[in-house]
Amino acid sequence: MKHEQLVREFFARNAASSLPEGQDGLDVYYLDAGLIDSFGIVTMISDFESALGITFTAEDMQSYEFQTVGGLIGILDRLAASSAA
Repeated sequence: MKHEQLVREFFARNAASSLPEGQDGLDVYYLDAGLIDSFGIVTMISDFESALGITFTAEDMQSYEFQTVGGLIGILDRLAASSAA
């Protein structure tokens, strides 16, 4: 839940419009919806890496999972668990 809150807070601060509440917000393709642009992606990656002490790989950023809010949360969960081990 911590990572979902972190992602929602990022989009609340930086997105062109709000994410839908609940499960609907997790299915959003944030680039396709125009919530953030390419600079927003760079900011997002930097913010999450700094906040969580993780590093996104090229594979993470090119994955299907990275395209949605819920997928992004899943990547953060996985990377945070890997860095804690």
